[in-house]
Amino acid sequence: MKIIATGIHKKFRQEWVFKALNYTFESGKSYAIVGQNGAGKSTLLKTLAQYSLPNKGKVEFEGITEDVNKQISFAAPYSELIEEFTLPELLNFLIQIDFLSTRWDFNTFTSFIDLRPSETKYIKNFSSGMRQKVKLGIALASDRPILCLDEPTSNLDETAKNWFYRALESQRHKLILIASNEQAEINLCTDQLAIADYKV
Repeated sequence: MKIIATGIHKKFRQEWVFKALNYTFESGKSYAIVGQNGAGKSTLLKTLAQYSLPNKGKVEFEGITEDVNKQISFAAPYSELIEEFTLPELLNFLIQIDFLSTRWDFNTFTSFIDLRPSETKYIKNFSSGMRQKVKLGIALASDRPILCLDEPTSNLDETAKNWFYRALESQRHKLILIASNEQAEINLCTDQLAIADYKV
């Protein structure tokens, strides 16, 4: 499986975020999208995941015959959880829409993410670190072959970061994209794409 970006340009208001970006991303590799804060890392990640369309150029998916959106799992600090749900309710919902398999019940999932909130606690009452760990857990637990992570260890303490580093190892067969300027996250990847190279 490949994501092929051909001559993609993206503009925010009157400013080009990146221009003429040509790149091929392949399964079994992990790619760090790097750059300073505000450089456009998140914008590129969302463009590659087809959450946002380029102003010019095209993003193609090779080796996918089904709906592309059903092949991608995405986690970011700014992505939302359904706050009115408890964690068991959220997991049941994700199973019903075929985002997670039926094996991910409350006990299995909380064991996987090394976190044990009350079954009756609403997600709106979770800390920012707990929410981020749940988001990452959902993305990692999904069987989808493309994994997109924006600043994955944001809001995590050291114990939770180490959990994430270990959990990511089981995902190496996937196509992994990580937008980050944290060296520890960049070091998890086999390849790097610097936004600064596509500003001119």
